[in-house]
Amino acid sequence: MCDTLGIGPEFTGSDISIFGKNSDREPDEAQIILSVPSKSYPQKEELQCTCITIDQVDSTHALVISKPFWLWGGEMGVNEKGVAIGNEALFTRVKQEKSPGLIGMDLLRLALERGADAGQAAHVIIDLLKKYGQTGPCGHRDKKFSYMNSFIIMDRHSIMILETAARDYVLKHVSGQAVISNGITIAKDWDESSLPPDTDFSKLSDPLTTYFAGSAFRKGRNEESILRNKGRIASADVFAMLRDHEADAPGKGFNRDVCMHASDPLIRKSQTTGSMVVELHPDEKFRIFVTGGSAPCLTAFKPLMPAAPFKDIHIGAGRYSHHSYWWRHESYHVSALARYESVRPLAREFIGKTEGKWDARLPAYAWDSKNASLIELSHNAFRDAEKKEKAIIEMMRNMQRSFLRPSSLFWKRFAKRSGVPLV
Repeated sequence: MCDTLGIGPEFTGSDISIFGKNSDREPDEAQIILSVPSKSYPQKEELQCTCITIDQVDSTHALVISKPFWLWGGEMGVNEKGVAIGNEALFTRVKQEKSPGLIGMDLLRLALERGADAGQAAHVIIDLLKKYGQTGPCGHRDKKFSYMNSFIIMDRHSIMILETAARDYVLKHVSGQAVISNGITIAKDWDESSLPPDTDFSKLSDPLTTYFAGSAFRKGRNEESILRNKGRIASADVFAMLRDHEADAPGKGFNRDVCMHASDPLIRKSQTTGSMVVELHPDEKFRIFVTGGSAPCLTAFKPLMPAAPFKDIHIGAGRYSHHSYWWRHESYHVSALARYESVRPLAREFIGKTEGKWDARLPAYAWDSKNASLIELSHNAFRDAEKKEKAIIEMMRNMQRSFLRPSSLFWKRFAKRSGVPLV
């Protein structure tokens, strides 16, 4: 499960466009953040993606992506040209091909590497779909988990929704804002498609799986927030959208929390393992924010400088390591879940005091900016957040656990399997 949104200047009320996404994955699937430089390649170079090797292009754009550690591709990202993309799993009646192909996260990264604007990025995906198809395991532990994909693809001037099934697609240009959440949103109202005229793409949906995914509810929550705040939306508002819970106690019922919390191995088995918000400013400037860890309701969005990312956010594998920023945060995250009602006010206070400070002090910057004060601000944000999380961990030692079954058993098994130290 995931949630992705794109907001243009008409809805922000400024000359800024904003992209945001929560990436919901298996709970112990570390999500790392890479800043990848632009690069030129010799002719006939080959590129190893997650499942297959494809032809490389002559040159690629620099990008920042947030990605599951074991995949080549990414869940969300932005490139130096100001193209931002997030993907969503689509559950359809269309079966995957038997031969390996590209998976949705590969398509996302390839579009960022090769697309100079939103339209070009969309057609990178369309062309690759036609050539290679989309096939392959999309789960870290559950290798039988696979899906088709939808994408929000945006730049400073336009927003597009691209929805796919096997090698077919529908593309729609959107005015002002777009939200996608694990369900097909385009019926016959597409602008471009590989399908015959008047084809209703929504009829390809698997309605039962889509229902249990909770996509319609989460999509509605984000759309309601955007419409309610039209003309005055800033990054802080998008942070709040990505922290949204249906109720104060998350992890209950179907998958209706935008800030997703796993609680069982059957219905609620996805966890928000990474979050990103990107501001696309005029004059080719940016502001990029990431959590660097799970559950945005429990931690702050930190500013990221592509030219000098904070250390350890690019490290992560399938088991706890103190060298990994994501895994160090995970010790805090899982310990906090055991006492959520007590920890949540402390986390909310820490977020309120720090996030607004970083936001206010951070001007828009060029992609390759190496401004020493901005780099220090970014690095201090990560340090300060981790310091505060460690302080809250110490407070947890005197808090009674309030986990309820089966959530308690689910997370205890997770911690034991992954070697996560808990309090």
